[in-house]
Amino acid sequence: MTLQQLRDLLAVVTHGGFRAAARALDVSQAGLTKSLAKLEEEHGVALLDRTAKGITLTPAGQEFLSYAHAALLEADRAEEWLHNLRSQKAPSVALGVSIEPSLQLAPAVLADFRHAMPDTTVHISQSSSSELLAALRENRLELAVMRLPRNLEAKDLRIDVLYEFTAAIVARREHPLKAARSIRELCHLEWVVVGNPGQPAQHDESIRELFLEQQLGRPRLAAVSDSLFGAVSMLLESDCVARLPRQLLEHPLTGQWLTELRIREQQEQIHEIALVSKASRQLSREARQLGSMLKSYARVSRAVAAPRAAVSPALAAEGSVPPLEVPSAPTDGA
Repeated sequence: MTLQQLRDLLAVVTHGGFRAAARALDVSQAGLTKSLAKLEEEHGVALLDRTAKGITLTPAGQEFLSYAHAALLEADRAEEWLHNLRSQKAPSVALGVSIEPSLQLAPAVLADFRHAMPDTTVHISQSSSSELLAALRENRLELAVMRLPRNLEAKDLRIDVLYEFTAAIVARREHPLKAARSIRELCHLEWVVVGNPGQPAQHDESIRELFLEQQLGRPRLAAVSDSLFGAVSMLLESDCVARLPRQLLEHPLTGQWLTELRIREQQEQIHEIALVSKASRQLSREARQLGSMLKSYARVSRAVAAPRAAVSPALAAEGSVPPLEVPSAPTDGA
């Protein structure tokens, strides 16, 4: 038995027949008839007498109608309570981001999301992919925009790949090994990573992948910083290196101070940035809107970037290709 079947029964009794009830509910008469026939069949009881003169309640139907009224009244009261509870609580979205999308994708979309939903607060957590996955599974986050780890067990997750990227190994501009071309030349250096200082082992995963592929053992970890720009500050004051998003080399606050160590093994590593949520969790309206805008922005950005990728490097180096502006994130839920 469903609430809809009870509403269908009440409508038929109130309007005196299936045709009038179907018109009032804006449904098909056949669907309404099937709904009540299924209710009677499931419970082995006749609730309605169908005669040439119209529809009347059977004695059992008359008694059952009072229970149906009471059940619908309580259901409506429960729905009203939930609505009032939501209206008293300011809407919010708990969003997690890993380092790379925190530099461009998330800020660009959040600016437009604020215009679309000015009353919604977005609570942002920046962390490693492993921590973001744990927070999603524990319902501490609704959405995460993150680098997908290799061999991810994703049966309990919804995953929408947004784009691919390659990170860069960066150091201060005057680093003594700025001309290095192989990861083997860097294996004795210390690394700085971004994440939770209380759990350092979780945050050098991408560097470990690089070292393991070259059979170099474990990287030497100098520090874990809970701030991206804290990590950058450490790079500027030492000979440490870090694996960070390539956008930092163009960022107005860091680009003039950092350089990329063009390690050939690093260039081969392509990673995916994806929008991830817990499959069993019903997302709020605000989270669904934010997710749609993130996917739309990523899709438009890929389309804009495609013509540039097709241009020869020589033309790009000569400055013959004008800069392309990425449009604002659509707000229509596309």
